Amino acid sequence: MTLPRKGGRNVLPVQRGFFDSIGNFFKGAAKAVGSAVSGVARGIGKFAHTVGSAVAGAARWVYARLGDAGEWLLNLFRDLPGRLLRFGKAIADGLIGLVTFIPEAIGALIHGGIVGFASWLWAKAKSGAAWVGTLISRVFDLVGGPELVEFVLHVVSNATPLSGTERAAAQSVLGANALRWDEVRIDEGGVLGLVFKLNQGRAFTTFHSINMTAADRADLSIVVHELTHVDQYEHAGSVYIGQALGDQIAEGAHAYDYGGPSGLSADRAAGKHYADYGRERQAQIAQDHYRDITAGTPTTDYDPYIAELRKGEL
Repeated sequence: MTLPRKGGRNVLPVQRGFFDSIGNFFKGAAKAVGSAVSGVARGIGKFAHTVGSAVAGAARWVYARLGDAGEWLLNLFRDLPGRLLRFGKAIADGLIGLVTFIPEAIGALIHGGIVGFASWLWAKAKSGAAWVGTLISRVFDLVGGPELVEFVLHVVSNATPLSGTERAAAQSVLGANALRWDEVRIDEGGVLGLVFKLNQGRAFTTFHSINMTAADRADLSIVVHELTHVDQYEHAGSVYIGQALGDQIAEGAHAYDYGGPSGLSADRAAGKHYADYGRERQAQIAQDHYRDITAGTPTTDYDPYIAELRKGEL
């Protein structure tokens, strides 16, 4: 095209298309470079965020493990008097068993003959094995074994504190001051995934650690059941694990069966107390009580036993 010049004369034609192309080229190049720089900046930002999150997560993990180590030392001294008392009682029970062994054996032979003596001897062997198990658990408690086990569990699993909802659910049954709530952890995932595959996903409690799947954790009644085992641990020591396992081995699924409300009523009339039930039955009573109070079902038959549970009579 040609452009007019002052005086009405025309200038030589100018080829705008060529220069426009050059301009567009540089504009496009600049835009591409800008986009690339922006993308790199975003990538660096995301990387920095990821690294920051990882560092923060690692810091939280280290802080939690330091807390576990601190609890081990604290509990070792705080719980020492009670653990020593339970250890001393186990020793005393063993000494009494030794002193009374011969007189009881003679009495069993005189009153029951060979058959009666054999029956007495078998019962004595079982009670002796139970005493050995109790003594081992008492020594384990004295050296801080429960805290050491929990430290390892928290390293290899995903351990988190109780939520406010979980704590409130348990406190509605066990009582507000039943146990040291802040020390309880619920462990999920990690190597526990393999354990859950082997035991069909059943929850189990080790001292202050409740090991359960996310599906079971969503059921607050199961959380109440497992927290009852934590309550047992705080009041009786780690011996509760052997007692619960013994009931499961001996009775299988029946270890949880207490006969429902009617069974509780009949047992109460016969003078039975909460402490007279096995460890799994105690936890099942607490679990079913929670289910009834949340459903609005009368809990009259449960109430005397739950009152004993809240007093620590277990």
